[in-house]
Amino acid sequence: MKKINILFAAIVSLVVSSCSLKEEPYGFPSTGNFYKSEADANSALVYAYSILPEIEYYSREFILVTEVPTENLTLKPDAGANNFELDELRTRPDNTDLTSIWRYGYIGINRANAVITKVPDIAMDETKRNEIVGEGYFLRALHYFNLVRLFGEIPIHTDMVSTPDQVSVPKSSMKDVYDVIIGDLTKSIDMTDTELREGRGNKVAAQTLLAKVYLYLASAKSSGSPGYDFVADADANYANAATYSAKVLNEQTTYGFEPNLLDIWDITKENGIEHIFSASTDRTGQLEGNYSKLPLMFIPYIDGAVFKLEDGTSVASGWNHLLTEPAIYNNYDDADKRKSDLIASKVWVNGTERDLGITDYSRPFTRKFIDPGRVGDQTSVNTPILRFTDALLIFAEATGPTTDGYAAVNKVRARAGLGDLTPGLNVDDFRSAVVEERSFEFAFEGDRIFDLRRTNTVEEILVTKYGKTIQSGAYFFAIPQQEVDNNPFID
Repeated sequence: MKKINILFAAIVSLVVSSCSLKEEPYGFPSTGNFYKSEADANSALVYAYSILPEIEYYSREFILVTEVPTENLTLKPDAGANNFELDELRTRPDNTDLTSIWRYGYIGINRANAVITKVPDIAMDETKRNEIVGEGYFLRALHYFNLVRLFGEIPIHTDMVSTPDQVSVPKSSMKDVYDVIIGDLTKSIDMTDTELREGRGNKVAAQTLLAKVYLYLASAKSSGSPGYDFVADADANYANAATYSAKVLNEQTTYGFEPNLLDIWDITKENGIEHIFSASTDRTGQLEGNYSKLPLMFIPYIDGAVFKLEDGTSVASGWNHLLTEPAIYNNYDDADKRKSDLIASKVWVNGTERDLGITDYSRPFTRKFIDPGRVGDQTSVNTPILRFTDALLIFAEATGPTTDGYAAVNKVRARAGLGDLTPGLNVDDFRSAVVEERSFEFAFEGDRIFDLRRTNTVEEILVTKYGKTIQSGAYFFAIPQQEVDNNPFID
Protein backbone atom coordinates (compact mmCIF):
# COMPACT_ATOMS: atom_id res chain seq x y z
CA MET A 1 0.00 0.00 0.00
CA LYS A 2 1.16 3.53 -0.65
CA LYS A 3 3.28 5.20 2.01
CA ILE A 4 2.85 2.32 4.43
CA ASN A 5 6.36 1.08 4.05
CA ILE A 6 6.48 -2.18 5.96
CA LEU A 7 7.22 -5.32 4.01
CA PHE A 8 4.38 -7.81 3.82
CA ALA A 9 6.79 -10.70 4.35
CA ALA A 10 8.13 -9.18 7.53
CA ILE A 11 4.63 -8.78 8.88
CA VAL A 12 3.74 -12.37 8.10
CA SER A 13 6.64 -13.54 10.20
CA LEU A 14 5.43 -11.48 13.15
CA VAL A 15 1.65 -11.22 13.03
CA VAL A 16 -0.68 -14.16 13.49
CA SER A 17 -1.92 -15.28 10.12
CA SER A 18 -5.63 -15.08 9.43
CA CYS A 19 -7.78 -18.01 8.44
CA SER A 20 -10.50 -18.67 5.98
CA LEU A 21 -13.76 -19.75 7.53
CA LYS A 22 -14.18 -22.15 4.67
CA GLU A 23 -11.22 -24.32 5.36
CA GLU A 24 -8.89 -25.36 8.12
CA PRO A 25 -6.80 -22.42 9.34
CA TYR A 26 -3.25 -22.21 8.19
CA GLY A 27 -0.09 -20.52 9.39
CA PHE A 28 -0.58 -19.84 13.09
CA PRO A 29 2.89 -18.78 14.30
CA SER A 30 3.59 -17.92 17.90
CA THR A 31 2.80 -14.33 18.83
CA GLY A 32 4.58 -14.43 22.15
CA ASN A 33 7.24 -11.96 21.05
CA PHE A 34 4.90 -9.71 19.10
CA TYR A 35 2.47 -6.95 20.11
CA LYS A 36 5.08 -5.46 22.43
CA SER A 37 5.89 -2.09 20.87
CA GLU A 38 4.47 0.81 18.89
CA ALA A 39 6.22 -0.59 15.81
CA ASP A 40 4.40 -3.88 16.34
CA ALA A 41 1.08 -2.04 16.58
CA ASN A 42 1.77 -0.21 13.32
CA SER A 43 2.81 -3.47 11.63
CA ALA A 44 -0.40 -5.16 12.70
CA LEU A 45 -2.44 -2.28 11.30
CA VAL A 46 -0.60 -2.33 7.96
CA TYR A 47 -1.25 -6.05 7.75
CA ALA A 48 -4.94 -5.41 8.35
CA TYR A 49 -5.10 -2.85 5.54
CA SER A 50 -3.08 -4.95 3.10
CA ILE A 51 -5.98 -7.35 2.49
CA LEU A 52 -8.09 -4.68 0.78
CA PRO A 53 -6.23 -4.30 -2.56
CA GLU A 54 -5.78 -8.03 -3.11
CA ILE A 55 -7.16 -9.23 -6.46
CA GLU A 56 -9.55 -11.54 -4.59
CA TYR A 57 -11.03 -8.47 -2.90
CA TYR A 58 -11.21 -4.82 -3.98
CA SER A 59 -8.79 -4.95 -6.92
CA ARG A 60 -10.97 -7.35 -8.89
CA GLU A 61 -13.46 -9.72 -7.27
CA PHE A 62 -15.48 -7.05 -5.44
CA ILE A 63 -16.17 -5.21 -8.69
CA LEU A 64 -17.13 -8.46 -10.42
CA VAL A 65 -19.52 -9.49 -7.66
CA THR A 66 -21.22 -6.11 -7.24
CA GLU A 67 -21.35 -4.75 -10.80
CA VAL A 68 -21.59 -7.70 -13.20
CA PRO A 69 -24.99 -8.90 -11.87
CA THR A 70 -26.49 -5.45 -12.57
CA GLU A 71 -27.29 -3.43 -15.67
CA ASN A 72 -23.81 -1.88 -15.63
CA LEU A 73 -21.46 -4.59 -16.87
CA THR A 74 -21.42 -7.76 -18.89
CA LEU A 75 -18.52 -9.95 -20.00
CA LYS A 76 -16.41 -10.86 -22.98
CA PRO A 77 -17.56 -14.14 -24.58
CA ASP A 78 -14.68 -16.23 -23.22
CA ALA A 79 -14.94 -15.08 -19.61
CA GLY A 80 -15.06 -17.80 -16.97
CA ALA A 81 -18.16 -19.78 -16.09
CA ASN A 82 -18.26 -18.32 -12.57
CA ASN A 83 -18.27 -14.79 -14.00
CA PHE A 84 -21.21 -15.67 -16.22
CA GLU A 85 -23.13 -17.09 -13.26
CA LEU A 86 -22.91 -13.61 -11.76
CA ASP A 87 -23.85 -11.89 -15.00
CA GLU A 88 -26.89 -14.10 -15.47
CA LEU A 89 -27.89 -14.18 -11.78
CA ARG A 90 -27.73 -17.94 -11.49
CA THR A 91 -24.93 -18.26 -8.97
CA ARG A 92 -24.29 -21.57 -7.24
CA PRO A 93 -22.78 -22.11 -3.78
CA ASP A 94 -19.50 -23.23 -5.36
CA ASN A 95 -19.03 -19.99 -7.32
CA THR A 96 -15.34 -19.16 -6.94
CA ASP A 97 -15.79 -15.39 -7.19
CA LEU A 98 -18.20 -15.38 -4.25
CA THR A 99 -16.03 -17.85 -2.36
CA SER A 100 -13.07 -15.48 -2.71
CA ILE A 101 -15.07 -12.53 -1.35
CA TRP A 102 -16.22 -14.61 1.62
CA ARG A 103 -12.70 -15.83 2.32
CA TYR A 104 -10.99 -12.47 2.04
CA GLY A 105 -13.69 -10.72 4.03
CA TYR A 106 -13.04 -13.06 6.94
CA ILE A 107 -9.28 -12.83 6.56
CA GLY A 108 -9.75 -9.08 6.86
CA ILE A 109 -11.93 -9.51 9.93
CA ASN A 110 -9.33 -11.68 11.62
CA ARG A 111 -6.57 -9.19 10.92
CA ALA A 112 -8.74 -6.38 12.27
CA ASN A 113 -9.51 -8.51 15.35
CA ALA A 114 -5.78 -8.87 15.95
CA VAL A 115 -5.47 -5.08 16.07
CA ILE A 116 -8.55 -4.65 18.24
CA THR A 117 -7.65 -7.34 20.79
CA LYS A 118 -3.85 -7.07 20.98
CA VAL A 119 -2.89 -3.44 20.49
CA PRO A 120 -4.73 -2.09 23.60
CA ASP A 121 -2.23 -3.95 25.81
CA ILE A 122 0.82 -2.33 24.19
CA ALA A 123 2.56 0.35 26.24
CA MET A 124 2.64 3.33 23.85
CA ASP A 125 1.29 6.82 23.41
CA GLU A 126 -2.44 6.64 24.19
CA THR A 127 -3.54 8.87 21.32
CA LYS A 128 -1.60 6.82 18.78
CA ARG A 129 -2.87 3.58 20.28
CA ASN A 130 -6.47 4.78 20.13
CA GLU A 131 -6.05 5.79 16.49
CA ILE A 132 -4.72 2.36 15.54
CA VAL A 133 -7.40 0.45 17.43
CA GLY A 134 -10.09 2.79 16.09
CA GLU A 135 -8.97 2.05 12.55
CA GLY A 136 -9.16 -1.65 13.39
CA TYR A 137 -12.81 -1.18 14.36
CA PHE A 138 -13.45 0.68 11.10
CA LEU A 139 -11.94 -2.12 9.03
CA ARG A 140 -13.86 -4.84 10.85
CA ALA A 141 -17.10 -2.95 10.32
CA LEU A 142 -16.36 -2.53 6.61
CA HIS A 143 -15.78 -6.27 6.13
CA TYR A 144 -18.91 -7.24 8.05
CA PHE A 145 -20.98 -4.68 6.13
CA ASN A 146 -19.80 -6.19 2.86
CA LEU A 147 -20.50 -9.74 3.97
CA VAL A 148 -23.94 -9.14 5.49
CA ARG A 149 -25.10 -7.27 2.40
CA LEU A 150 -23.83 -10.03 0.14
CA PHE A 151 -24.77 -13.14 2.12
CA GLY A 152 -27.26 -12.17 4.85
CA GLU A 153 -26.91 -14.21 8.04
CA ILE A 154 -23.24 -14.98 8.63
CA PRO A 155 -20.92 -16.11 11.45
CA ILE A 156 -19.56 -13.43 13.77
CA HIS A 157 -16.00 -13.45 15.10
CA THR A 158 -15.03 -10.64 17.45
CA ASP A 159 -11.93 -12.37 18.81
CA MET A 160 -8.81 -13.27 16.85
CA VAL A 161 -8.92 -16.80 15.45
CA SER A 162 -5.56 -18.39 16.14
CA THR A 163 -6.33 -22.13 16.38
CA PRO A 164 -8.38 -24.43 14.16
CA ASP A 165 -10.97 -25.17 16.84
CA GLN A 166 -12.02 -21.51 16.91
CA VAL A 167 -13.12 -21.40 13.29
CA SER A 168 -16.53 -23.06 13.17
CA VAL A 169 -19.32 -21.05 14.77
CA PRO A 170 -23.03 -20.77 13.91
CA LYS A 171 -24.51 -18.07 11.74
CA SER A 172 -25.71 -14.98 13.55
CA SER A 173 -28.84 -13.03 12.75
CA MET A 174 -28.53 -10.01 10.49
CA LYS A 175 -29.59 -7.85 13.41
CA ASP A 176 -26.65 -9.10 15.46
CA VAL A 177 -24.25 -8.47 12.57
CA TYR A 178 -25.52 -4.92 12.15
CA ASP A 179 -25.23 -4.37 15.90
CA VAL A 180 -21.54 -5.27 15.65
CA ILE A 181 -21.08 -2.95 12.66
CA ILE A 182 -22.77 0.00 14.33
CA GLY A 183 -20.92 -0.61 17.60
CA ASP A 184 -17.57 -0.83 15.80
CA LEU A 185 -18.12 2.37 13.84
CA THR A 186 -19.29 4.25 16.90
CA LYS A 187 -16.08 3.24 18.69
CA SER A 188 -14.00 4.14 15.65
CA ILE A 189 -15.52 7.62 15.53
CA ASP A 190 -14.70 8.14 19.20
CA MET A 191 -11.11 6.89 18.89
CA THR A 192 -9.87 8.34 15.60
CA ASP A 193 -9.07 11.81 14.26
CA THR A 194 -9.71 13.50 10.91
CA GLU A 195 -6.11 13.49 9.67
CA LEU A 196 -5.49 12.26 6.12
CA ARG A 197 -3.14 9.29 6.15
CA GLU A 198 -2.78 7.82 2.70
CA GLY A 199 -4.40 4.41 2.39
CA ARG A 200 -5.97 4.57 5.88
CA GLY A 201 -9.35 5.32 7.37
CA ASN A 202 -10.14 7.92 10.00
CA LYS A 203 -13.07 9.53 11.83
CA VAL A 204 -14.55 10.90 8.61
CA ALA A 205 -14.41 7.49 6.93
CA ALA A 206 -16.13 5.92 9.94
CA GLN A 207 -18.82 8.61 9.93
CA THR A 208 -19.43 8.15 6.21
CA LEU A 209 -19.65 4.38 6.53
CA LEU A 210 -21.97 4.62 9.53
CA ALA A 211 -24.25 6.99 7.59
CA LYS A 212 -24.29 4.44 4.77
CA VAL A 213 -25.14 1.63 7.19
CA TYR A 214 -28.08 3.58 8.62
CA LEU A 215 -29.30 4.46 5.13
CA TYR A 216 -29.16 0.79 4.14
CA LEU A 217 -31.24 -0.20 7.16
CA ALA A 218 -33.72 2.64 6.63
CA SER A 219 -34.34 2.04 2.93
CA ALA A 220 -34.40 -1.74 3.29
CA LYS A 221 -37.05 -1.44 6.00
CA SER A 222 -39.18 1.15 4.18
CA SER A 223 -39.05 -0.77 0.88
CA GLY A 224 -39.73 -4.19 2.41
CA SER A 225 -36.44 -5.58 1.18
CA PRO A 226 -36.13 -9.29 2.12
CA GLY A 227 -34.43 -9.99 5.44
CA TYR A 228 -34.83 -6.56 7.03
CA ASP A 229 -37.97 -7.11 9.11
CA PHE A 230 -35.79 -6.78 12.22
CA VAL A 231 -35.36 -3.04 11.62
CA ALA A 232 -37.75 -1.36 14.04
CA ASP A 233 -38.05 2.12 12.58
CA ALA A 234 -37.09 3.28 9.11
CA ASP A 235 -37.51 6.97 9.97
CA ALA A 236 -35.14 6.72 12.94
CA ASN A 237 -32.50 5.17 10.71
CA TYR A 238 -33.01 7.83 8.04
CA ALA A 239 -32.50 10.43 10.75
CA ASN A 240 -29.27 8.76 11.87
CA ALA A 241 -28.04 8.59 8.27
CA ALA A 242 -28.76 12.31 7.89
CA THR A 243 -26.97 13.11 11.16
CA TYR A 244 -23.75 11.28 10.36
CA SER A 245 -23.58 12.34 6.72
CA ALA A 246 -24.15 15.96 7.84
CA LYS A 247 -21.10 15.65 10.08
CA VAL A 248 -19.04 14.68 7.05
CA LEU A 249 -20.46 17.57 5.02
CA ASN A 250 -20.25 20.28 7.68
CA GLU A 251 -17.94 19.39 10.56
CA GLN A 252 -14.59 18.64 8.92
CA THR A 253 -12.27 20.23 6.37
CA THR A 254 -10.08 17.28 5.34
CA TYR A 255 -12.39 16.24 2.50
CA GLY A 256 -14.79 18.06 0.22
CA PHE A 257 -16.66 18.20 -3.06
CA GLU A 258 -14.39 18.13 -6.10
CA PRO A 259 -16.03 20.41 -8.68
CA ASN A 260 -14.34 18.83 -11.71
CA LEU A 261 -15.29 15.28 -12.66
CA LEU A 262 -12.04 14.52 -14.43
CA ASP A 263 -10.03 15.66 -11.42
CA ILE A 264 -11.76 13.05 -9.26
CA TRP A 265 -10.25 10.35 -11.44
CA ASP A 266 -6.86 11.95 -12.01
CA ILE A 267 -4.36 9.35 -10.77
CA THR A 268 -2.29 12.13 -9.19
CA LYS A 269 -5.28 13.25 -7.11
CA GLU A 270 -6.41 9.89 -5.75
CA ASN A 271 -5.84 11.20 -2.26
CA GLY A 272 -7.55 14.52 -2.95
CA ILE A 273 -10.57 15.99 -1.23
CA GLU A 274 -13.13 13.70 -2.93
CA HIS A 275 -11.66 10.37 -1.83
CA ILE A 276 -12.45 9.63 1.80
CA PHE A 277 -11.29 6.02 1.70
CA SER A 278 -9.94 3.73 -1.02
CA ALA A 279 -8.15 0.42 -1.38
CA SER A 280 -4.72 1.86 -2.09
CA THR A 281 -2.19 0.43 -4.56
CA ASP A 282 1.21 1.30 -6.00
CA ARG A 283 2.49 0.25 -9.43
CA THR A 284 6.03 -0.12 -8.04
CA GLY A 285 4.93 -2.93 -5.72
CA GLN A 286 6.40 -6.40 -5.99
CA LEU A 287 3.18 -8.42 -6.14
CA GLU A 288 -0.32 -8.01 -7.54
CA GLY A 289 -2.22 -6.70 -4.58
CA ASN A 290 0.52 -4.13 -4.03
CA TYR A 291 -0.22 -2.87 -7.56
CA SER A 292 -3.52 -3.18 -9.42
CA LYS A 293 -4.46 -4.68 -12.78
CA LEU A 294 -8.11 -3.64 -12.45
CA PRO A 295 -7.93 -1.01 -15.24
CA LEU A 296 -7.04 -3.69 -17.77
CA MET A 297 -10.34 -5.44 -17.03
CA PHE A 298 -12.21 -2.44 -18.49
CA ILE A 299 -9.93 -1.20 -21.29
CA PRO A 300 -10.71 -2.82 -24.66
CA TYR A 301 -8.25 -5.00 -26.47
CA ILE A 302 -7.75 -3.94 -30.09
CA ASP A 303 -4.43 -4.77 -31.66
CA GLY A 304 -2.40 -1.58 -31.96
CA ALA A 305 -5.07 0.60 -30.34
CA VAL A 306 -4.50 3.35 -27.77
CA PHE A 307 -6.84 5.57 -25.78
CA LYS A 308 -5.78 9.22 -25.57
CA LEU A 309 -6.18 11.49 -22.56
CA GLU A 310 -6.80 15.25 -22.80
CA ASP A 311 -3.09 16.03 -22.58
CA GLY A 312 -2.32 13.66 -25.44
CA THR A 313 -1.01 10.85 -23.24
CA SER A 314 -1.71 7.44 -24.76
CA VAL A 315 -3.01 4.49 -22.75
CA ALA A 316 -2.44 1.05 -24.23
CA SER A 317 -5.01 -1.68 -24.82
CA GLY A 318 -6.28 -3.83 -22.00
CA TRP A 319 -8.05 -7.16 -21.66
CA ASN A 320 -11.61 -6.28 -22.73
CA HIS A 321 -12.96 -8.44 -19.89
CA LEU A 322 -15.68 -6.17 -18.49
CA LEU A 323 -18.02 -4.69 -21.09
CA THR A 324 -20.30 -1.70 -20.53
CA GLU A 325 -23.96 -2.66 -20.83
CA PRO A 326 -26.22 -0.73 -23.24
CA ALA A 327 -28.69 -0.43 -20.34
CA ILE A 328 -26.56 1.95 -18.28
CA TYR A 329 -24.89 3.65 -21.25
CA ASN A 330 -28.15 4.50 -22.99
CA ASN A 331 -29.83 5.56 -19.75
CA TYR A 332 -27.50 8.52 -19.26
CA ASP A 333 -28.78 11.90 -20.39
CA ASP A 334 -26.79 12.92 -23.47
CA ALA A 335 -25.77 16.10 -21.62
CA ASP A 336 -24.42 14.16 -18.64
CA LYS A 337 -20.67 14.63 -18.34
CA ARG A 338 -20.49 11.35 -16.45
CA LYS A 339 -21.17 9.79 -19.84
CA SER A 340 -19.36 12.17 -22.21
CA ASP A 341 -16.30 12.74 -20.00
CA LEU A 342 -16.04 9.56 -17.95
CA ILE A 343 -16.93 6.90 -20.52
CA ALA A 344 -14.39 6.72 -23.33
CA SER A 345 -15.91 5.92 -26.71
CA LYS A 346 -12.96 6.44 -29.07
CA VAL A 347 -9.60 4.77 -29.57
CA TRP A 348 -6.83 5.30 -32.08
CA VAL A 349 -5.65 2.33 -34.12
CA ASN A 350 -2.36 2.91 -35.92
CA GLY A 351 -3.11 6.62 -35.86
CA THR A 352 -6.69 6.33 -37.13
CA GLU A 353 -9.60 7.28 -34.88
CA ARG A 354 -12.17 4.54 -34.26
CA ASP A 355 -15.53 4.85 -32.53
CA LEU A 356 -16.53 2.12 -30.10
CA GLY A 357 -20.15 0.97 -30.40
CA ILE A 358 -22.08 0.02 -27.29
CA THR A 359 -22.99 -3.38 -28.74
CA ASP A 360 -19.59 -4.06 -30.30
CA TYR A 361 -17.09 -6.61 -29.06
CA SER A 362 -14.95 -3.69 -27.82
CA ARG A 363 -17.21 -1.10 -26.25
CA PRO A 364 -17.09 2.32 -24.61
CA PHE A 365 -15.45 1.88 -21.21
CA THR A 366 -15.19 3.74 -17.93
CA ARG A 367 -12.15 5.91 -17.50
CA LYS A 368 -12.51 5.93 -13.71
CA PHE A 369 -9.76 3.32 -13.61
CA ILE A 370 -7.01 4.75 -15.80
CA ASP A 371 -3.31 5.08 -14.99
CA PRO A 372 -1.36 6.88 -17.74
CA GLY A 373 1.85 5.94 -15.93
CA ARG A 374 1.08 2.24 -16.13
CA VAL A 375 4.14 0.01 -16.27
CA GLY A 376 3.29 -3.11 -18.24
CA ASP A 377 0.21 -4.47 -16.51
CA GLN A 378 0.97 -2.70 -13.22
CA THR A 379 -1.02 0.38 -12.18
CA SER A 380 -1.44 2.61 -9.16
CA VAL A 381 -5.21 2.84 -9.55
CA ASN A 382 -7.00 2.77 -6.20
CA THR A 383 -10.43 1.19 -5.84
CA PRO A 384 -12.77 3.83 -4.36
CA ILE A 385 -14.73 2.71 -1.31
CA LEU A 386 -16.07 5.95 0.19
CA ARG A 387 -16.25 9.30 -1.64
CA PHE A 388 -17.41 12.69 -0.41
CA THR A 389 -20.17 12.60 -3.03
CA ASP A 390 -21.42 9.40 -1.39
CA ALA A 391 -21.91 11.34 1.85
CA LEU A 392 -23.68 14.09 -0.10
CA LEU A 393 -26.16 11.71 -1.74
CA ILE A 394 -26.67 9.76 1.48
CA PHE A 395 -27.62 13.06 3.10
CA ALA A 396 -29.98 13.91 0.24
CA GLU A 397 -31.75 10.55 0.32
CA ALA A 398 -31.98 10.47 4.11
CA THR A 399 -33.21 14.05 4.41
CA GLY A 400 -35.78 13.73 1.66
CA PRO A 401 -37.29 16.51 -0.49
CA THR A 402 -36.30 19.34 1.84
CA THR A 403 -34.44 22.45 0.76
CA ASP A 404 -31.19 20.86 1.98
CA GLY A 405 -31.98 17.54 0.33
CA TYR A 406 -32.59 19.17 -3.03
CA ALA A 407 -29.48 21.32 -2.66
CA ALA A 408 -27.33 18.23 -2.08
CA VAL A 409 -28.52 16.26 -5.08
CA ASN A 410 -28.56 19.32 -7.33
CA LYS A 411 -24.92 20.01 -6.46
CA VAL A 412 -24.03 16.59 -7.86
CA ARG A 413 -26.20 17.11 -10.94
CA ALA A 414 -24.69 20.52 -11.63
CA ARG A 415 -21.18 19.05 -11.68
CA ALA A 416 -22.45 16.55 -14.24
CA GLY A 417 -23.76 19.37 -16.43
CA LEU A 418 -27.43 18.68 -15.68
CA GLY A 419 -30.24 20.91 -14.49
CA ASP A 420 -31.92 20.69 -11.12
CA LEU A 421 -33.98 17.68 -10.11
CA THR A 422 -37.72 18.08 -10.67
CA PRO A 423 -39.04 20.21 -7.79
CA GLY A 424 -41.98 19.29 -5.61
CA LEU A 425 -41.46 15.52 -5.56
CA ASN A 426 -42.98 13.53 -2.72
CA VAL A 427 -40.70 11.63 -0.36
CA ASP A 428 -40.80 8.30 -2.18
CA ASP A 429 -40.28 9.80 -5.63
CA PHE A 430 -37.48 12.04 -4.40
CA ARG A 431 -35.63 9.14 -2.80
CA SER A 432 -36.07 7.05 -5.94
CA ALA A 433 -34.61 9.91 -7.97
CA VAL A 434 -31.60 10.10 -5.65
CA VAL A 435 -31.02 6.36 -6.00
CA GLU A 436 -31.13 6.77 -9.77
CA GLU A 437 -28.64 9.62 -9.44
CA ARG A 438 -26.40 7.24 -7.52
CA SER A 439 -26.62 4.77 -10.42
CA PHE A 440 -25.04 7.36 -12.72
CA GLU A 441 -22.59 8.78 -10.21
CA PHE A 442 -21.20 5.51 -8.82
CA ALA A 443 -21.41 3.31 -11.91
CA PHE A 444 -18.64 0.70 -11.96
CA GLU A 445 -17.54 1.49 -8.38
CA GLY A 446 -19.13 -1.47 -6.58
CA ASP A 447 -22.34 0.07 -5.23
CA ARG A 448 -25.08 -0.80 -7.68
CA ILE A 449 -26.13 -4.26 -6.49
CA PHE A 450 -26.45 -2.94 -2.95
CA ASP A 451 -28.62 0.00 -3.99
CA LEU A 452 -30.94 -2.36 -5.86
CA ARG A 453 -31.12 -4.77 -2.95
CA ARG A 454 -31.78 -2.20 -0.22
CA THR A 455 -34.54 -0.53 -2.25
CA ASN A 456 -36.16 -3.87 -3.12
CA THR A 457 -35.94 -3.09 -6.84
CA VAL A 458 -33.81 -5.93 -8.17
CA GLU A 459 -36.68 -7.42 -10.18
CA GLU A 460 -38.19 -4.08 -11.14
CA ILE A 461 -34.95 -2.75 -12.61
CA LEU A 462 -33.11 -5.81 -13.84
CA VAL A 463 -36.03 -7.98 -14.98
CA THR A 464 -38.90 -5.66 -15.85
CA LYS A 465 -36.88 -2.71 -17.14
CA TYR A 466 -33.84 -4.40 -18.65
CA GLY A 467 -35.02 -7.93 -19.43
CA LYS A 468 -32.58 -9.94 -17.36
CA THR A 469 -33.57 -13.24 -15.77
CA ILE A 470 -32.92 -14.22 -12.16
CA GLN A 471 -32.49 -17.78 -10.95
CA SER A 472 -30.59 -17.09 -7.72
CA GLY A 473 -28.74 -14.41 -5.82
CA ALA A 474 -31.27 -11.61 -6.15
CA TYR A 475 -31.05 -10.30 -2.57
CA PHE A 476 -28.47 -12.60 -0.96
CA PHE A 477 -25.94 -14.99 -2.40
CA ALA A 478 -25.70 -18.50 -0.99
CA ILE A 479 -23.03 -19.08 1.65
CA PRO A 480 -20.10 -20.74 -0.14
CA GLN A 481 -20.28 -24.52 -0.27
CA GLN A 482 -16.81 -24.94 1.24
CA GLU A 483 -17.99 -23.12 4.36
CA VAL A 484 -21.10 -25.31 4.55
CA ASP A 485 -19.01 -28.45 4.12
CA ASN A 486 -16.45 -27.51 6.76
CA ASN A 487 -18.57 -25.74 9.34
CA PRO A 488 -20.83 -28.25 11.16
CA PHE A 489 -22.97 -25.39 12.51
CA ILE A 490 -24.09 -24.30 9.04
CA ASP A 491 -26.35 -26.33 6.78
